[in-house]
Amino acid sequence: MQTLGGTIVEKETGLRASFQGTERPYVRATISRVDAPEVMRHARIYDVEDIPEQVGEQIRLEVLRVTTDRKTGTVWFDCKVA
Repeated sequence: MQTLGGTIVEKETGLRASFQGTERPYVRATISRVDAPEVMRHARIYDVEDIPEQVGEQIRLEVLRVTTDRKTGTVWFDCKVA
């Protein structure tokens, strides 16, 4: 099991998207590494409308899938709360 952890820098709640053929709620978050704060990761946290952690707090997630947006080159970590 791959995990993703760090400090929440941004979060956007109440989003919906199709994931594995089903429309599901998710939260979009940018997470910085604790040991290297300049390294940011973009995460989509599925099956939740919101997460209790706020910007500036630590979070640990279980990674379900990693994808790259070819237009922007952004790597997305599709996750669930660990």
